[in-house]
Amino acid sequence: MPRSEAGGDSRRTLVSARGVHVVTGRVPGADSGFDAEDAAQLLGTDAATLGSLDETRIASYLTARQWVRDIVTGRLRRPWSGFEATPRGVKPRLADSTLDVSIAHAGDRLVVGVVEHGRIGVDVELVASVFDQPSLARRLCTPAERRRADALGPAERRAWLTQLWTVKESYAKALGAGLSLDFRQLDGAALRHRVAVRGVLTPATGASRAKIAVSWVDAAPSCSPSSVRAI
Repeated sequence: MPRSEAGGDSRRTLVSARGVHVVTGRVPGADSGFDAEDAAQLLGTDAATLGSLDETRIASYLTARQWVRDIVTGRLRRPWSGFEATPRGVKPRLADSTLDVSIAHAGDRLVVGVVEHGRIGVDVELVASVFDQPSLARRLCTPAERRRADALGPAERRAWLTQLWTVKESYAKALGAGLSLDFRQLDGAALRHRVAVRGVLTPATGASRAKIAVSWVDAAPSCSPSSVRAI
């Protein structure tokens, strides 16, 4: 059986208030302790997906869904029916539940979020050379964001573009739009002023310098119009 949240694993809570719950941590090694019976109960009708995954991804896939189950059953006291079977690239959905879920991976880092009302999106990225590519900046930035990025030094620019990506990606995931949303038309800073959008950003942490963003939309759990808060 896999380790529970109380079992001393790497998870830490980013948000746990008013029906929004987000945790992050590191994925355990390939020998993560899942057996076939628990995996089937954990995944529900999505269990067939395991057969299509590369062996290196299975621990991450199961760990993320275990963390979701712990939030649903432990924090929200809701029954568990597993996940619906969804095509690859489609936001995960819980079976027989109105709760909204989002999951993100980068390297061995994992972030999962569950919201009772509205929709949630999470993203995590490692600050890496991919964010130095001009083609990515062209896909990611509004004209004003391009000008700001061009004015930064290389290291600061890379970190800033990484964070900007996570903000826009988390918002797109919350909407269920994924990469079909044109990021060039989406002002990352303007999201802070949309009443129906909330978010949590983390600064660079650890040797890998991870950036995390969380957005939740529609029936947001706070009356404040300020949508993005730094922690």
